[in-house]
Amino acid sequence: MESALHASAALLSQFLEGATLVLIALGTLLAIRNLIGGALQRLPAEEIALKAWQGLSRWIMVGLEFLLASDLVSTVVAPSWDELGRLATIAAIRTVLGYFLGRDLAEARRLTQEKASARAVVAAAGKEGSRPEAD
Repeated sequence: MESALHASAALLSQFLEGATLVLIALGTLLAIRNLIGGALQRLPAEEIALKAWQGLSRWIMVGLEFLLASDLVSTVVAPSWDELGRLATIAAIRTVLGYFLGRDLAEARRLTQEKASARAVVAAAGKEGSRPEAD
């Protein structure tokens, strides 16, 4: 029974590690697509980089969640000090990255909204300036 539990945990852990690789690879491919698409659309470099970074950082965060789950599964069955240390390290990295990426993403969203509002004000002012005056 115990050997079956160890084998199941090892299999699930390997599956979750594979899922981590797939998620990060997918995020990387999507970031590259955003970079190329933005360049082809001749968007400002800052906007292209921000969009690619935001997308990639989300995928990395999801990948880290899967990696943490993988380590949890392997640690639950027969925790060794080495596995517990690895789990603690990944949890700490994920927490720190999550905090800073979350903060940076919120700041990027705020800046994007401010720029969109500024463009709307400029566009509205341009339309009003081009109207013929009524006498």
